[in-house]
Amino acid sequence: MQRRLNLITALLVLGQTIGRGMPDRPYDEHRERYSSSTVGLLKLLELEMQFIENLKNYTDLLSAKANTLQDLIDSVDRGTEKTLTEREKYVYNPLNAFGLMRRTHQDWPKWHHYINTTVGRVELQALDDILGKAPDSQDMKEALIGMNRIERTYALEAKDLAKGRLLDKQYDIQLSIRDCLSLGQHKFQEGDYFRASMWYRMAIKHQPEPNAKEFNTILGDPLKDLKQNYAKATIIHGLSAGNQSLSIQKVLDITEATIQKASPADLEAFIAELLNQTDDDMAREMSAFEPSPTPYEIGCRGLFPKRTNLVCRYNFTTTPFLRLAPLKMEEVNHDPYIVLYHEVLYDREIEELKKQSKNMINGFSEPQQENKIREIIARHAWWWEQTTTRARIYQRITDITGFQLFVQEELNVANYGLGTIFGPHYDYTPENYDIGWFMGGPLGTILFYAGDLQQGGATIFPLINITVSPRKGSALLWFNLYDDGEPDPRTLHSSCPVIEGDRWTLTKWVHLVPQMFILPCQTRKVSQKV
Repeated sequence: MQRRLNLITALLVLGQTIGRGMPDRPYDEHRERYSSSTVGLLKLLELEMQFIENLKNYTDLLSAKANTLQDLIDSVDRGTEKTLTEREKYVYNPLNAFGLMRRTHQDWPKWHHYINTTVGRVELQALDDILGKAPDSQDMKEALIGMNRIERTYALEAKDLAKGRLLDKQYDIQLSIRDCLSLGQHKFQEGDYFRASMWYRMAIKHQPEPNAKEFNTILGDPLKDLKQNYAKATIIHGLSAGNQSLSIQKVLDITEATIQKASPADLEAFIAELLNQTDDDMAREMSAFEPSPTPYEIGCRGLFPKRTNLVCRYNFTTTPFLRLAPLKMEEVNHDPYIVLYHEVLYDREIEELKKQSKNMINGFSEPQQENKIREIIARHAWWWEQTTTRARIYQRITDITGFQLFVQEELNVANYGLGTIFGPHYDYTPENYDIGWFMGGPLGTILFYAGDLQQGGATIFPLINITVSPRKGSALLWFNLYDDGEPDPRTLHSSCPVIEGDRWTLTKWVHLVPQMFILPCQTRKVSQKV
C-alpha cells in the first residue's frame, strides 16, 4: 500500500515536471510519422517501453526518498505528547530539551536541503528526451483518420470496437475512456455526428478505471462536459437526418440554443432516456440515414459477386525454367488480365526486403503543393542495392511475366500503418504512359505480398468488382495498358486498410519500352473499351 502511495506521489511530481506537454515541432512532411507504418509503430512501442523503464527508475528513487523521510517522521513524531501537561513534562527533562535544541539547530537545515534536492536528474532528463520524440499533433491526427477509415470502410460499430471486437474476432483489448473520448471528439470536429454520438456514449458507459481520481489530477477529467457533448451530437444528427433541408449551421444554432435553454435536470433526463436504450437499438436507429456503401467499401468488405469461370493451374510455359519448376497460378480476371501467383516470395527474401526499412521515406498519393499538408499513405523505399536476393526476385519476375528486366530498374518496398491506404489510383498517368517517356508506360504491375495479414489489407479493383485477399509470399500481376499501349482505365485499384496484421509489399512496374521486341503489337478490340 505504501509503495502504491509513493508511486502516485511520483506520478504527481512527474506530472508537474513534464506533464505540461511539449509544444508541437514545426511541421515537416519528411519527418517520420509513427502512425504511417508498422515499422514506425514498433519504434513508438519501444519508445514507450523506454519511458516506462525510466519512470520505474524515477519512482524507485522517489520511493526511497519518501521512505527516508517517513523514517525521520517516525523517529521524532511526538504524537504521544498531546496535552499541554504532557508537552511540559517532555521539555522539563534536560535530555529531551537538549535533543530538541540539537535536532532543530543542526538537523533541520540538512533535512531541508535533502527535501529540496531533486532526485533522479538523469531519469528526468531521459524522460524529457523521450518526450521530445513523442508523436506530434499531425501524427495523432493521422492516427485518428486511420481509425475512422477502418471503422467506416468495414462498417464497424463503436460498441464493438470499444470492447475489442473487430469484425467477427474478439481480442483481449478494451479502449480506455480517453480513447473513446478522443475518437468521439475527432468525429464531432469532422461533422460525423452519428459516430461521434456513439463514441461519446461508449465513454459515458465505460466502467470506472483504476486510480481515476489521481490520474484525473494529471490528465484532466474525461467526464467533464461529456454528457453535454453526447446530447449535442445526438441532437445534431437527429435534426440533420430528419430535416435535410436545414443547413448544418442552422442545425448547430438550434442545437446550441436547445442545450442552453435546458435545465440540468432536463439534460440529465434526456441523457438517461438515451442510455436506457440498448446499444444495438441506438446504433440501428441512428444509422438509418447513413449513405449506401461505395464500391470501394463493398470491395473491402468482400461483398463483390463471386466469379465462377476462373481456374487454378501450374504455369510451366512462360520461360524454359518453369518446365522444371512450374509456378502455382490462380486466375483472378480474364479481361483485363489479372492473376495471383502463390509461394513466389520466400521468408529469407522477405527478411532482406524488410532491411530496406532503414532507407524508408514518407510516401504520398499526391504531388507536393504549397501550404497543403499531404496525407502519408505508407513508408516506402527504393531498393537499388544489387544483391543476390534482388537478382533472384528479378529472375522470378521474368519467369512470371516473360518480360525482359534490367537490373538497374527500381523495386519499391512499402510498409503500411494504422488505417493507411493507397487510395484508388492508376499506375499510369497522362505523363508516363506515352511511348516517348523514358521507359514507356507501366505495361504491367507485379505486387508481391510480404507481410502477415489476418484481417483487411486487400487489393481491390472497384470498376470491375474484384477483391484480392493477400497471402504472404504471393504476387499479383495485372496489365495496365491495352495491347496497343494505350492506358486501360479498368485497372483503377486501391488497397484496403489493415485491420490486423502487417502489410508489406514489394512492387515492380514493368515498363513498355524494354518489351518492344517481346510484346506483340495488336489492334485493340472495340469490346475492350470502357
